[in-house]
Amino acid sequence: LPVFMALFSFLGVAVTSATTVIFGEVISDPVAVVSRIQGVAPTILSLIGLMLATISTNIAANVVAPANALVNLAPREISFTKGAFITAILGIITQPWRLLSSTEGYIFTWLIGYSALLGPIAGIIIADYFLIRDRTLDVDALYQSKDGGYWYSNGYNGKAFLAMVVGVLPSLPGFLNVALPNFAVPKIFQTLYSCAWFVGFGISIVAYCLLQDKN
Repeated sequence: LPVFMALFSFLGVAVTSATTVIFGEVISDPVAVVSRIQGVAPTILSLIGLMLATISTNIAANVVAPANALVNLAPREISFTKGAFITAILGIITQPWRLLSSTEGYIFTWLIGYSALLGPIAGIIIADYFLIRDRTLDVDALYQSKDGGYWYSNGYNGKAFLAMVVGVLPSLPGFLNVALPNFAVPKIFQTLYSCAWFVGFGISIVAYCLLQDKN
């Protein structure tokens, strides 16, 4: 997967750079590039390649992970195939084309807002593995229930959830300001939101470590 993802990324950069020389302007939208191609046969071949690239990339990068997560959530009821179909349905319900309708909405509302959640999660994982457990992983305990070291409280690590909330909160006012323009916030929260991933990452590490027992 990393090799093909790197190859697709390289082709995207190369084609976008070539549009500057060929058409005199930078065109990053593949559909817009195809619309500039003259001739029926080249256009059809380009559209087929575009569809195959989109489907193969999305299946490999965006369907496998959530499908596996759904399987882990209810392994007796959900198979990988069912998880993939559920992911596809949820993808349609979320209407991603609305996110792509404006660059500002896609980058500042969706991507940065999404990173405000990913940053604390990454910080908690790194803090737990490197700082709390000193890079020690009990593989057997991962598959144990109540007697396992990772069972916590009924299977949930409450301290991790609390640390994640603490890491997300500083970015929340800035997100509301971007998502709801009439929601005014001080400048400091806008600045924090612009660095949401790094803010959440650092705060969640500190919060998670402070929440741990001294022993």
